Amino acid sequence: MPFRTTTPNGTEIIIDPIPNVRSCSVGFWVRRGSCWEGPGEEGLAHFIEHTVFKGTARFPEPQVMAEATDRLGGNLDAFTGKESACFYGKVLKEKLPELVDILGDLVTTPRFQEEELARERSVILEEISQSEDQPDDWVTELFYASFWPGGPLAHSILGRREQVAAYGRAEAEAFFRKTYRAPNLLIAAAGDIHTESFLELLQPVLDALPKGASGDARPAPNVATPFLLNTPRKDLQQTSLVMGFPAQPHVHPDRAAVNVLSHVLGGGMSSRLFMELREKNALCYQVGTYLTHYHDTGALQISASCAPGRARELVGRAVAECGRVRDTGVSAEELERAKLQLRTNLVFGQESASSRMFSLAYQALHTDRILTLDEQIAEIDAVTLDQLLRVAREVLAPEKVALSALGTRKTSGIRPSDLAF
Repeated sequence: MPFRTTTPNGTEIIIDPIPNVRSCSVGFWVRRGSCWEGPGEEGLAHFIEHTVFKGTARFPEPQVMAEATDRLGGNLDAFTGKESACFYGKVLKEKLPELVDILGDLVTTPRFQEEELARERSVILEEISQSEDQPDDWVTELFYASFWPGGPLAHSILGRREQVAAYGRAEAEAFFRKTYRAPNLLIAAAGDIHTESFLELLQPVLDALPKGASGDARPAPNVATPFLLNTPRKDLQQTSLVMGFPAQPHVHPDRAAVNVLSHVLGGGMSSRLFMELREKNALCYQVGTYLTHYHDTGALQISASCAPGRARELVGRAVAECGRVRDTGVSAEELERAKLQLRTNLVFGQESASSRMFSLAYQALHTDRILTLDEQIAEIDAVTLDQLLRVAREVLAPEKVALSALGTRKTSGIRPSDLAF
């Protein structure tokens, strides 16, 4: 089992030494994503993730930071999610001290210089424009906004354009001070790492983290709401669709079963939706399902794009296939095929230091349990046909279906009758 400890000030550390690899993967995870933003703070978690790279105490300018990053010889990156933000890198063992130095500075000593903030605001505004120009991204944003209306999951991680344009040093420093604190940080590492030596490398970072929690209350609950949204876009040649159902949160007895259900519906070339929509009826180039789990909710989503004139047929056939799974379940062969796909993904993930670091951090952040590979496989193998049928009837409920369509036309918009099982 990996080494796991929590410092007296509340920072969790997980270390997984892996024999026979020569690289190290390290992630500094902040337990505060866009869900933790208050009114008027939308987009600030992502704004911080960008702007800490513009200069820190040890690397005071973007060029100095960039040169230090290139000297690592590996990679360094960051991302912001709904429930957490992460700064991570992968290097050879001899570069591990330098990687920890940079990651430590990013989460403890950003400078937030006004001139650099102004430049990065423009970059983020371009990122927002790029997201709006990519139909798959934008239809998903529209789905989230309507599926959890008024909840913390509804607003975009990137924030609204007018908000981002107004953020400056005061807003950045205030959000950083209350968020980047010892109890909110988790450090995960995997690869060619010696536990005691790594803990020594971390000590200066741990000493620099502000102590004590910020006092922020957990975000309000998210309540899933069925809806139908047609959003016309004349500049698109296809209609992009996201159809979804409420699903289980991170911690739930049926989590493994709904994961299997997702794979049966749209997890591969032999999945129900791929065969029905693409192979049999040539309605689309690609269709798939994906699961998103959160603290108090989740979503099983079906994603596809097609010619606007065929959108109603695609939706109708997708709904009908969901109804068949809900009414009669799946075959033993389908169940075993889905289990094999999931087992294979898990095993392949264990062969990469980066994948193991991400897996460890994900489990610690969201379930507070770290399962061995055998335990994770056992959860999948324990799913039965009866359990899968029960979960399908709970999740694929006609009264819970929601759909966001981008690029519809007046004559081909999705109608409520198209969503009827």
